[in-house]
Amino acid sequence: MKPTLPLFVALLTFLCTGVRAQQPVTVADMQAWKQLRGEALSADGEHVVYRLSPDLGDGETILYRAADGQERRFPRMDDGRFSYDGKYLVGMVRPSRDTVLHYKRLEEEKQLKTMDTLLVYDLATAREQRYPGVYEVKLSERSAEVFAYTTASILEDSLRKDLDEDARRLVVRRFGSQDSFYLEGVMEFQVARDRPIVVARRTAKDSTWTDGVLRIDPSELEWQNLSVGPANYAGLTVSHDGSHVAFLSSDKQETEGKQLPFHLHYWSTGSDSAYIVTGRDMDWLPKGYRISDDRRPAFSAAGKYLFFGTTPRRPELDSTELASELADVEVWTTEDPQLYTQQNSSLEQDRKFTYLAMYRTGVDEFVQLATTDYPESSRPAEGRGDYIMLYTDSPYAKETMWEGGPAARDIVLVNLRTGVRTPLAEGERGYYNWSPEGKYVSWYNPGDSVYRAYNVDRKTLATITSLEIGTFFDERNDQPNDPYPYGVAGWTEDDDAIVVYDRYDLWQLDPDGSGSPQRLTQGREQGVRYRYEDLDPERRALDEVMVLTTQVDSTYYGGFAVLNDGRVEQLATGPYTYNDFHKARQAERYVYTRESYTDYPNLRLTTDLAGEATMISDANPQQSDFSWGSMEEYRWIDHEGRELRGLLVKPADFDSTRQYPMLVNFYERSSEGLYRHRTPVPGRSSINYPHYASRGYIIFNPDVVYREGYPGESAYNCVMSGISSLLTKGYVDRDRIGLQGHSWGGYQAAYLATKTDLFAAIESGAPVVNMFSAYGGIRWGSGLSRQFQYERTQSRIGGTPWEYPLRYIENSPIFTTDKINTPILILHNDEDGAVPWYQGIEWFTALRRLGKPAWFLNYRGEPHWPVKTPNRADFQTRMAQFFDHYLLDQPMPLWMQKGVSPLERGIDQNLELTEE
Repeated sequence: MKPTLPLFVALLTFLCTGVRAQQPVTVADMQAWKQLRGEALSADGEHVVYRLSPDLGDGETILYRAADGQERRFPRMDDGRFSYDGKYLVGMVRPSRDTVLHYKRLEEEKQLKTMDTLLVYDLATAREQRYPGVYEVKLSERSAEVFAYTTASILEDSLRKDLDEDARRLVVRRFGSQDSFYLEGVMEFQVARDRPIVVARRTAKDSTWTDGVLRIDPSELEWQNLSVGPANYAGLTVSHDGSHVAFLSSDKQETEGKQLPFHLHYWSTGSDSAYIVTGRDMDWLPKGYRISDDRRPAFSAAGKYLFFGTTPRRPELDSTELASELADVEVWTTEDPQLYTQQNSSLEQDRKFTYLAMYRTGVDEFVQLATTDYPESSRPAEGRGDYIMLYTDSPYAKETMWEGGPAARDIVLVNLRTGVRTPLAEGERGYYNWSPEGKYVSWYNPGDSVYRAYNVDRKTLATITSLEIGTFFDERNDQPNDPYPYGVAGWTEDDDAIVVYDRYDLWQLDPDGSGSPQRLTQGREQGVRYRYEDLDPERRALDEVMVLTTQVDSTYYGGFAVLNDGRVEQLATGPYTYNDFHKARQAERYVYTRESYTDYPNLRLTTDLAGEATMISDANPQQSDFSWGSMEEYRWIDHEGRELRGLLVKPADFDSTRQYPMLVNFYERSSEGLYRHRTPVPGRSSINYPHYASRGYIIFNPDVVYREGYPGESAYNCVMSGISSLLTKGYVDRDRIGLQGHSWGGYQAAYLATKTDLFAAIESGAPVVNMFSAYGGIRWGSGLSRQFQYERTQSRIGGTPWEYPLRYIENSPIFTTDKINTPILILHNDEDGAVPWYQGIEWFTALRRLGKPAWFLNYRGEPHWPVKTPNRADFQTRMAQFFDHYLLDQPMPLWMQKGVSPLERGIDQNLELTEE
């Protein structure tokens, strides 16, 4: 048995120098590692808030003051956000993890709902106010006068006996004041986006008060009844400025029916109360239809249009019949637009599907917009403009089973002022989007590889890109499918132009097709990719001065630049990745992150993007205590003479004269992530690089370039040529090489296991091993057939099993499982919605029959990968023990020797190492 070299060297260093060696990263360390989330700047830029959360344990929110760098920490505070004026910090303080576990053990989880505390912190005075027992809090997104929250009722127990158990006490408070307005019996409330207007839906309590909808403007000092009387109220909504309110109601006596007919109520400023607008002539409503509460009403930006949903009455189970006495059968037909499994997957959504209708508030008119011919709808953001898109993909849905998406669509545009319908597209595939002001519909057609734009007022269609202009789709596409576009950066002011990406640059295009295309950046010549960062979420158009992140092809160096008045100024570049740019709304103050393999993406604050930035967070100072290692690019020549690129992680204090164990891990192309930080958290599907590098492993992640019809052979070519190249360097121990992959990577790991004995151990997660049985299988998460995946997308076979039967055989590891001589660890969970669970079982039972050393992990009830915290930690522990046994000569853990029987499951995990 070979000595475990990394452990030996670490011990020798300690004995010879007397210096404490840096620690390896354990699974427990990964669970304690913190991740930074929810960063935001106050309006004046004087404060920054963010949250640090460990994988296991209690997080905290940190408030940073720019003037002096002082921090204020709020343990267990969640969802920290500033008031619109930036004067207050608002968040919820949650119970500790220990408290949560305590009540879960007692099966008293309902108690936890009352344990959240609302915290409001005055940034100027450092005074904090806490409000215990808060269920929900809401603020105006663009107004800073009030906040509203609900608590448990404060009525005496004897007075609450007739009150709905979900009814709450609503409190509306002014910031900086103890003045408040409250309302008992509230079931739902909304706050207007732009003004301090609150509306609430109230449920009745005996004779004390009745059902109703109320509104308050704090400047008016009292609640206004918009509707009063026995009713089932639903769908409460308020316009951005608070001047319009809508809601639904049904007769309270009709509660026995499951599909209640609802009325639409409308109120506007100046009215004493809301009125039912659907209580009279209903000729506009299709016969047999009703107004539904399954779609919340919504106002257009200016309040001219009120949108709501209608639906036909759907079949119901006869209440006089016993379900157990009725046949329960699915009837599938080949002519169904969608597979029955897709219909099952969307069953609840289909039960609640509604057809869009509209009420013109100014002229008191109704229009049924969506129909069975055009059931789906799309509106511009914030309901701007006077048009809406209706579409259907049903005539083309069937072929997506083998072609994939997007499905072709038939589309009409409806003029909301006149009701006139204009055909836009028939049978055309594309990714359709509205311009911000609603003047254009734009889309990329993957079949024709062009962008198109339609002027809704002029009713003109323009093709705005061509191959003569540039290549706006994935130049490196290696799937037997139409390539995807690089995407849209946004629109300029007033929808004057659309800005799209090619591989490197931003292009400004005239949506009417008459103006000349303008390339805004010159990245292609230097091999520099530019991408837009949106610094003003309130601004619908692209920023006048654009901040662009950059990446250099040749080095993968990241950076950022400013595009101003047609000139690009590079402000930073280096061996990092830059991300997450934010700007204060009222000040020249910015935060962003900079990361690398060794540098966590901490927040950096600056008043000048061209100047120095101050690192204001230190999420994981403990990193210096651990043996981290380094990451570099590795290039080699593959079996076809191409230069390929990959990532190579080396342990700390790497010595090229020594030999190290190596883990190979890959998925498509990863080399562009050279300067991305790999936070040590217990992952759900892959090895964590710092975790293994700190324990003496080299990690190799090669890019894979595919040839249509031969995905397995392509992986073999790229991966094995890279490993062969590394072996010539002398620092990789050829007897201690492991392989790990999940899903598509799991398939390739399984394929390689049948083609080489080089690997000492392989972990394969959720692998497809039998492309024949998988081809016709179902992705249970969506109900989709897997056919398109093999013919057109990731699996890259390029055709059907009856067209290319040999390709399906050659690429299926199940048919050559007898060639495997490598120990295999399989992870495949029984609720996997992406790769059928039976794929992993097929492989394991074949390995079992052949007497090959193999283990199968199933985290019961989990999807494509372990999601639950203890399951992720358990998987990472077992996978590390598996590789350590075969690559570091560590003792075999008990679970590898004897498994975990059904009697032991959940009691004895058998993670202990055996004595050897």
